[in-house]
Amino acid sequence: MTTIEKIFARIIKCGLWIIPLLPLYISDGMLFPFITGKNFAFRIIVEICFALWIGLAVMRKDFRPRLTLLVKAVTVFVVVVFLADLFSPNSYRAFFANYERMEGFMMIFHLYLYFLILVSVFRKRDWTVFFHMTLIGSFAVSFIGLIQKLGLSVSLQGGFRVDSTIGNPTYLAAYLLFHLWLLCLLTYRFWDKVWLRFLYAGLFVFEFMILYFTATRGAVLALLIVAVMFLVALTILWNKVFYKKEAKTYSLARVLAIAFLASIIIVPLFLWSIRNTEFVSSTNVLRRLTNYSLQERTIQSRFHIWHMSFQGALERPIFGWGQENYYIVFQKFYEPELYSSEPWFDRSHNIIFDWMIHTGFVGLLSFLSIFGILFWKIIEWIRREAKMRWEGLVLLALYLTYLLQNFFVFDNLNTYLLLFGFLAYTNFAVDPSEEISSKLTQQQISATSRVRAQGTALSFLAFLVLIFVGYFIHLKPIWEGRALIRALGVNQGGSVDERIAAFREALSFHTFGDTEVREQLANAARNILTDDKYTPEEKKRLVEFAKEEFTKELSDTKSRDVKHMLFLASVLDRAANLDPHYIIEAEGLIKDAIVISPRKQILYFELVQVYLAENRIKDALDAMKTAHALAPQFQQAAVNLLTVANFAQDKETRDLAKSYIVIDQLDEELLRRVWGVYQKTDDFQAALPVFDRLLIMHPDSAQYLAVRAVILARLGKIDQAIADAQHAAAVDPSFAKEAEIFINQLKQGQKP
Repeated sequence: MTTIEKIFARIIKCGLWIIPLLPLYISDGMLFPFITGKNFAFRIIVEICFALWIGLAVMRKDFRPRLTLLVKAVTVFVVVVFLADLFSPNSYRAFFANYERMEGFMMIFHLYLYFLILVSVFRKRDWTVFFHMTLIGSFAVSFIGLIQKLGLSVSLQGGFRVDSTIGNPTYLAAYLLFHLWLLCLLTYRFWDKVWLRFLYAGLFVFEFMILYFTATRGAVLALLIVAVMFLVALTILWNKVFYKKEAKTYSLARVLAIAFLASIIIVPLFLWSIRNTEFVSSTNVLRRLTNYSLQERTIQSRFHIWHMSFQGALERPIFGWGQENYYIVFQKFYEPELYSSEPWFDRSHNIIFDWMIHTGFVGLLSFLSIFGILFWKIIEWIRREAKMRWEGLVLLALYLTYLLQNFFVFDNLNTYLLLFGFLAYTNFAVDPSEEISSKLTQQQISATSRVRAQGTALSFLAFLVLIFVGYFIHLKPIWEGRALIRALGVNQGGSVDERIAAFREALSFHTFGDTEVREQLANAARNILTDDKYTPEEKKRLVEFAKEEFTKELSDTKSRDVKHMLFLASVLDRAANLDPHYIIEAEGLIKDAIVISPRKQILYFELVQVYLAENRIKDALDAMKTAHALAPQFQQAAVNLLTVANFAQDKETRDLAKSYIVIDQLDEELLRRVWGVYQKTDDFQAALPVFDRLLIMHPDSAQYLAVRAVILARLGKIDQAIADAQHAAAVDPSFAKEAEIFINQLKQGQKP
C-alpha cells in the first residue's frame, strides 16, 4: 500500500474502532442527553469514514464491498425502508425523526454505510481490535451501572433498576446481551492464553451481574431460553465442537456443561416456585424478574398495542406507514383498555410489528430474510469449517437472543451499532475477504498514480459535499437543541417577551427539532397562563405565538398528531378569559381530534373542560358519559364522571359513577376529588373508605385524621372519632385545642 492508502485506511479503522465507545457518551448540553449526542457523533464519524473510504475504494479493489448474499439482503432492506419512508403519510418525520429517538431513515442509512465500510475495510486483526474496543466500552458502562447500584450515582429513571450511560435499563440489558455472547466467543478463541481466559470469565460474571440489576425480564428470559438451547446443542455436538481437546479435559468439561445446563433450568424454576415468599418479594430485582403473568399491566398493554399494530398493517400492507409514523396508527386504532399505560406510544414494542408498521409486509420479509440468510450461512460455515463450530454456535445464539429479547422492546443506537457490527463480522467470517483478496494479483490491487489522484480528489469532493449537507442535517439541529435548552432556562424566570424571543431563536433554525420546541412552548404557555404575576396582555402575546407555531405544526391535515391538537386546545382553553374566541377554537380542535382518534378518553376530558368553561353542563355530562363508556374500569374517567354529574346535579349518573369507583385503585389526588363530591352531598358513609385509604398512604397526617374524626362522628362512631382526634393532636400539637373542643362536644352529645 502507498502512503496515502495507508493513511486513509488507518483513519477509517480508527474511526470504526471509536464507534463502540459511543455508548459512554452523554451530551449534557443537549436535549435527551443519552440519545442526541451519541447519534450525532455516530453520523459524523461515519460520514468522515465514508468520505475517505470511497476514495480508498477507487484506489484499491480489495477495499470494495463484495456483493455477498448477506450484503445484498441488507441493501434490499435499506432500499425498502427508503421507499416506505418516502411514501409515508409524514415523510419528513420518517426521514428525520425527532430528538427523543433520533432514528428514521437518517439512522438506518448511516448504519448501512457503517456496515458497508466494515465489510470492505476490516480484516481478521481489525475485528479483534474492534471486539476488544466494544468490550472496553461495555466494561465502563457496566462499572457506571455498579456505581449506581451502590448508591454513588443516581439512574435516570430512578428506583432500583440501573441504566448507566445508556439511560434506560431495558436498553442497557439488550446492550449487555451482545457482549455476554461475545465473551463466550473470545474465551474459546483465546483459550490457550490463561490470563485472557480468566479476564473474559471475570468480565462475563460482572456484566451478567449488571444485567441482573437492570431487572429486565425480556432480556433475562431471552438469555435463559437461548442458553438452554445453546447448551443442549453443545452437549449433543460435543465431539464435533471439541474434537481436539484432551480426553480428561474433555470429559470433565462436558460434565460441567451438563451441570450448568441443569442449573440454568432448575434455578429459575425454583425461584419461580417461591416467587410469593418473603425471600423473593423482599428483593426488588427478584420480585420483578419472577413476575411473569399474562395479566400483568405491561404485558396486557403490549397485547393491545400489537392488536392495534396488526390493524394498522392491514390498512397499508405493502410499504407500511414509514418510520416514526406509528403515532398515526396509535391514534386511529387506539384501544381504550390502554388507559392504565402511558398516554402516547410511538412504537409497537415488538420487532415484528415494528417493521410491519414501518415498512409493511415487504419490509418485514426483507428484514427477516437477513436473519434467514445469516442462519443458513452460519450453519453452512459450521459444517464446512470444523474449527469454527463453537464460534458458529455462539453467533447463532447471539442472533436468537437478539430476536427474542426484541419481542417486547425495540432497538436504539446502542443495540443497532452492535447488530450491524456483528452482521458485518458474520459476513467476513462465513466468507472471508482475505481469501478473495489473496486471489487478486498485486497488479489488480494496486492503483496507478492517476487512480490514486482520482481517489484522493473524490474523497476531497465528498468532504465538501458532506460539510455542506452536514450543516443542515447535523449542525442546525444541534444548534436548535442548544437554543431550546437556553429557552427552557429563560423559561424559569424570564419575562414573557424574553421567553418568546428565546423560542423564536430556537425555531429560526427550521429543523426536525421544531416539533420538540413547539411542545415545550405549549408547556411554557400553560404554566404562564396560571401565573398571576403576568399581565393579560403578556399572556395573550404568548398564546398568539403558540397558536401561530402550532398552526404550522398541524398544517398537514393528513398526518396530524392529536397530541399536538390537544396541546394547543389546552392552551386555548386556559386562555378563554383573555379572548372568548379562544374557547371556540379549542372546541373545534378537540372535536377534530376526536374524529381522528374517537376512542381516546383524554380527548373527551379536554372537551369536558371546554364545555364547562362555556357553561354547557349538559354537553359536558354527555361527553363525560361517552368517555366513561369507552372503558368503565378507568378510574380517572369514573371520578371525572362523578364530579361532572354532581356539578350537573344528576343523581342517577352520580350513583352510576360511584358504583365504578374502586377506592384502593385511586391515587391521592383522585381520592381528594371523590371526597369533595361526597362532602357536598353529605355522603359520609361513602366518604369513610376514602379517608381509610388516605390514612394508609399517610398514617400520621393530622389533617386526614381530623377529617376522618368528623366523618366518624357524623356516622355515630364516637369512640373511634375521639381516638382519631386524639391521634391528630398527638401528631400535630397545633390541632390540640381544636381536638379538645371537638372531643368535649362529642362527650356532651353534640354533633360536629
